[in-house]
Amino acid sequence: VAAGSPPAEFRAVQFSAVTPGPLAPMAERAGAALKSARHTVAVFEATTAGLVNAALQAVHGASSYTMCSATSYSPNKAVTVLGAETLEEVAPTVRPSDAPSYKASKQAWTSTLARRMRLETGATWCISESGACGPTFNYDGITAGFTTIYVSGPVERGVTVESPHANREENMWAFAKSALDLLAECVEEAAAKGLTGSQEAQEGQPAFETFTAAEDRYGGVELAVSEGGHPMPHRFARELQRGLEQWRSDGKRGLWLKLPTKYAGFAGPASALGFNFHHARPGYMMLTQWLPDTPSSLPRYGFTQVGVGGVVVNSKGEVLMVQERVSPIPKFQGSWKLPGGLADPGESFAETAIREVQEETGITGTLLGLVSLRHSHGYRFGQGDIYVAVKLQATTETIRMCANEIADAQWMSREKIQSLVEHDPSQMLDGKVSANNWKLLTAAFDAPLMQGVELSNSFGGKPSMLYAAAL
Repeated sequence: VAAGSPPAEFRAVQFSAVTPGPLAPMAERAGAALKSARHTVAVFEATTAGLVNAALQAVHGASSYTMCSATSYSPNKAVTVLGAETLEEVAPTVRPSDAPSYKASKQAWTSTLARRMRLETGATWCISESGACGPTFNYDGITAGFTTIYVSGPVERGVTVESPHANREENMWAFAKSALDLLAECVEEAAAKGLTGSQEAQEGQPAFETFTAAEDRYGGVELAVSEGGHPMPHRFARELQRGLEQWRSDGKRGLWLKLPTKYAGFAGPASALGFNFHHARPGYMMLTQWLPDTPSSLPRYGFTQVGVGGVVVNSKGEVLMVQERVSPIPKFQGSWKLPGGLADPGESFAETAIREVQEETGITGTLLGLVSLRHSHGYRFGQGDIYVAVKLQATTETIRMCANEIADAQWMSREKIQSLVEHDPSQMLDGKVSANNWKLLTAAFDAPLMQGVELSNSFGGKPSMLYAAAL
């Protein structure tokens, strides 16, 4: 049955009384069909209280086809057996208001549960049963036992059975026999149609319920777990394993697996199957795997941060210098430096400098040009660092420091800055200017500035910036 197709319509079948006795005869037909087809079955029953699975187990050779079973009498009592995620999908959100809606809810329950648990267990078939046997009932208008039974597999069928009485045990036996007969009917029909029970799509590619898979332009596959639905880790792992076998066979190269944060628990099974963390952002994490026996050519995530410093000059030609309240390196504590900071995503160099200068000192400015670039390695978390110095003309000159970030800020002349330069690298820099910062400032005073020109962005969105020295 194709993934996403609607469940089969339920049909009413005649109640047939069963005399309690040996279990195996009730399941011999279903057991024989399962063994002949080499299929497996999982059972989730309620009012039959385990009789369906017990009968299947009583058949000689049952170990070849039985997978697992559970008896779950009501949703609130089934959470430890079926799991909260399963119940969130299959249990009704509102209690049925009357007898007809109560019976209809049983059809929704059994069809959804059979379909979900077939995928969860990996069985060829899953049979689900739920109803009420008596002698008492929770809804007015129900005076006799009834049940609904659904079989999910290569073919799907659902039936309803109405008893003429409310004898609890007699109904349990009769309903169990109806369930076993329906299972046998489905397995036999699948065999007659030549259906193998594979949970793969007809075109031969894996059919996945827990994630989507799309080929990329580089011979790889992009996988994504949807925010919707309620997949469970072991089901995800089983499908991912099946996909890996197919993609290796097809000669695929790089795999990209995107997991929403709510499914962070899937990272463990993915890692066990050979995936490695690539990066994490608010809302998701990305894992990758390179399938060929060659060095991976998958691009790494960004490993260089961008910081921008503002060389802000006022109407007197003085430069704005600041002392950070806390320096990232003890040696630099109390040193005089340019205002600035790390670029935010989507900012140009000038936008970062203007924002940081205003946040730290209250000074506003306009772009004059780009002064210089410094490229360093081995910063926090092993990141590289590109530090860009941008020259700004102050449009306001009254300093209003941000007390959380800045200990002091002053306008300084070139001569004053030069007098504070410490050339001995072994010395602390409290109250001083580092030799590297002085080299940067000298370039800002004397060298031609690079000018920025907007270019169209090949990926769309905000224009790119090209900086070049004036000719």
